[in-house]
Amino acid sequence: MIINSLTLENFRVFKGKHQIDLRADQGSPIILFGGLNGAGKTSILTAVKLALFGKAALKGSLTKSQYHYYLQDQINRGDNDLNSASVAIQFEYSKLGKQYRYLVERLWKVDNNKVKESLSIQENGKTLSELSLAQAQSFIFDLIPLGIADLFFFDGEKIQEMADDEDGHVLIEALKKLVGVDLVEKAAFDTGVVLRKNKKLSGSLEERKEIDKLEQELKEVEESIESRTADYGNNYLPYQAELEIKLKKAKQKLDESGGEWSKSRDDLISEQGGLNARKKELEAKITELFRGDIIFNVAPSFLEKLSSQLKKDLSVSKSIDFNDQLDQKMSSLKNVDPKLSKLVNKLKNKGLSNARHQVSSYQYKEFEDMTNNSAKSKEALKVFLKEYESLESSIDSLGLNISRAPDESKLKEIFTTINGIELEIEKANNRTKQIKREIKELLIEAIQLTHNLDKVYSKLQNEESSVRVDNVGNKVISAMESLSRELIQGKISELELEFNKVFQRLTRKKDMSHQVNIDRENYKIELLDKFGNIVNKKRISSGEKQIYAFSMIEALGKVSGRNLPFIVDTPLGRLDSNHRSRLVKNFFPKIGEQVIVLSTDTEVDSQFYEALMPFISKSYEIQYNETESSSSVEMGYFWSSHHEESEVEIPA
Repeated sequence: MIINSLTLENFRVFKGKHQIDLRADQGSPIILFGGLNGAGKTSILTAVKLALFGKAALKGSLTKSQYHYYLQDQINRGDNDLNSASVAIQFEYSKLGKQYRYLVERLWKVDNNKVKESLSIQENGKTLSELSLAQAQSFIFDLIPLGIADLFFFDGEKIQEMADDEDGHVLIEALKKLVGVDLVEKAAFDTGVVLRKNKKLSGSLEERKEIDKLEQELKEVEESIESRTADYGNNYLPYQAELEIKLKKAKQKLDESGGEWSKSRDDLISEQGGLNARKKELEAKITELFRGDIIFNVAPSFLEKLSSQLKKDLSVSKSIDFNDQLDQKMSSLKNVDPKLSKLVNKLKNKGLSNARHQVSSYQYKEFEDMTNNSAKSKEALKVFLKEYESLESSIDSLGLNISRAPDESKLKEIFTTINGIELEIEKANNRTKQIKREIKELLIEAIQLTHNLDKVYSKLQNEESSVRVDNVGNKVISAMESLSRELIQGKISELELEFNKVFQRLTRKKDMSHQVNIDRENYKIELLDKFGNIVNKKRISSGEKQIYAFSMIEALGKVSGRNLPFIVDTPLGRLDSNHRSRLVKNFFPKIGEQVIVLSTDTEVDSQFYEALMPFISKSYEIQYNETESSSSVEMGYFWSSHHEESEVEIPA
């Protein structure tokens, strides 16, 4: 199978009609899509699966109303007038040695809140108009079994599930789909239903009435479960989602109005008040310093000269006092010896000039104390001024933040709206919890009714013909179960062989475990090193687990015997650059004739894009336009030098 084109019309983020050429050249199997998160990469994979498989492409068992709600939700919301959408896929398919071209289109319309779905198939240009919706879907399942397609169309979540598969659960489910065991199991289940009906017919009138009563009650409970579940999915969940969107918009409006600043406005004002009070304290202390001895430090050179002069003046004053004291003593003496008089004259300080200042020792001591205090005050002033400057900066910054915050009264309406929405969300959550409890109670009731039915069936006394039918039916079920085991067992050895080949090609460690052994009974997977020793899977890195998952997925695809295109959505997000490089070089170029990769700019960056270039037939960039509320697909990639429109007509 080779996909030629994919057409989207009003589907999800793609408003209008978008036709994308997906044909790959020989030797260049890769079609690369690049897009930022939310641009619409995943929509490409979803569109392919939905076009082919419809309701069956979705996870879980959806009711018809749930599926219709899903379809309605897939219509582009950029224009409220849109009430329809479609996805179409054209592909080549080889069947019984002949080549066929198919065009499958799934269209749905909404009219009076009711969804009408149609599925059309063209084979070699001829519409298969005789097929109903159910028949058309069965026709596609015959071409491409859903279980097989799951091995070829996958995303990062599927890869992670396989990487984390410790007990073999994911692998066994994949194997069942691969060999068609899921269909065999369904046939066995249907046979069981036939046997139960046979037992009912063999019972007495009273027993049949009791069975009818229990089955009717069970049917009513199942309908209630379906109704409540649909109500939950169609009304409660959308209403909650709507409230969340309203809350997000209201908070965004609050932010745009300065709401975040408003929330802390009072705290900012209080903090600013504290800083202003400290600023006044500093101003008082600085003023007090200038009233004191710090004035002496205003002219330090003058102060130094003055100190030197006062020292000299003090020395002169002391000498003069000394001379005066000697003269007084000498004048008080009578009959002074001339020799003593000469000696006294020698002791006197000679050549003393007049002092500029009359300075006493006490006065000079006061001057020294003032000088020392002035130096200390100068250091204190430096500390105060530094803190004062910091305070002014902080006060200005707080003032700016306060000015950004509108008055709380202006935001009162927005806050009231937010509080109202949050209250509604709380009420909605309570209602959701209530409906979940109701569904749980209904499930418990259904389980009990089923148990009561089983008890009645087990009491039935079967007639000979009924016993014979039961025996045949049980043999059929036993044979089917045996067939399931044999089909799976037959594929395990083949899967091991293919896995080991792929894993050796992808792993980057020569001494890393390079073989796999699958237990035939419980399907647990063991990784073996080159010596045959079991490797604890929990101890290998997350990147190596991803390589293991990619290897298993490729091996499953090869063992399936089908030649389908691979479509991989965001496959490399969890890998480091080394493991990513391995996949870029050894996985995508080699896994098939057509490989569609949906990537972000960080997964396949410029370096890896260059490495993939020789294997790329086409590269597209998905761009979202907020004004148009729509994405478009352009030729090129994030780092391409040119972009040309890609939505061209595909040859029929």
